[in-house]
Amino acid sequence: MASPQSSRADVEQEARDWFVRRLGGLSRAEQAAFEHWLGSDPAHADALRRTEEVWNAAEQPARRLATRENEALAPYLYAVDRGRRQHRTFRRLSTAALALTIGLGGVLWLQNPHLLQKLMADHSTGRGERRTVTLSDGSKVLLDADSAFDETFDKNERQVKLLRGTASFDVAPGKAPFVVRVPDGAIRDIGTQFDVNLGEDGTVVTLESGKVAVKAEHIGEALLDEPGQRLRFDRQGLGEIEQVDLKDALAWRQGRYVFYRARLSDVIEEIARYRRGRIIVTDAGLGDQLVTGSFSLADTDAALQSLQASVGFRMTALPGGLVVFIRP
Repeated sequence: MASPQSSRADVEQEARDWFVRRLGGLSRAEQAAFEHWLGSDPAHADALRRTEEVWNAAEQPARRLATRENEALAPYLYAVDRGRRQHRTFRRLSTAALALTIGLGGVLWLQNPHLLQKLMADHSTGRGERRTVTLSDGSKVLLDADSAFDETFDKNERQVKLLRGTASFDVAPGKAPFVVRVPDGAIRDIGTQFDVNLGEDGTVVTLESGKVAVKAEHIGEALLDEPGQRLRFDRQGLGEIEQVDLKDALAWRQGRYVFYRARLSDVIEEIARYRRGRIIVTDAGLGDQLVTGSFSLADTDAALQSLQASVGFRMTALPGGLVVFIRP
């Protein structure tokens, strides 16, 4: 551990390190070293208190994340826990304690939370990766970062199932209809270019050219037939068709994200596609705040700092790649 004269950043890092090590249990020598560190400077106790406050604030949102993916995580948590026990620092960590220590999901989950889906999908991209996929019929799909889809083509239908993320479709002519399926409905191509974004709160379709028919599962159908039209839908039904600036709406293809009066939680979801780890917004009211801006997806740290400056939340990084947003 660093000396009492360390910079504040060093002290904060030391506090986080001690916090993690104490979750696993300390030996007598380690406990003595911890108590010496804690008592050597009042700033150490303050830093440890701040770390504990942030962790407590993040615990419930993190538990919800872990619960949502519990079945997929179980075998990996067991493997990570078993490997960790071979190391002295973590030898007494149970699976539950380990999951808490590294963000209730394991290092594997934090760094690649969709690993199983990525392995099983026909096509996928990692964090920070964009890639163009040419389908068997000649159609092209530009896949945004941390996105995935399956394709099933036969004589009756050319089907793409978007599993997560965002994809831009440039559909080749063909006898069989081209359909993009999402959990809450389907988008049927009528000779077109369009984007589909599958988020936690629904699906957004943006028309670049041509026409698409959007059908919400068991609820309704709408036609987008003018460039720049956008429609959001979910399991509750179809939203209103709105007109957007195509240059801004499609800026992600060039590595920029432009948003106008968007929910902070939606913006964070997009940023998360381009960085390792997890971002947790601990307060629903904070996540619902509307923000406007533009930034490069190549520098997500700068993007988060820009949001912090405009909204005024506290932002704290914890071990395992977890970033927590808290009201000031």
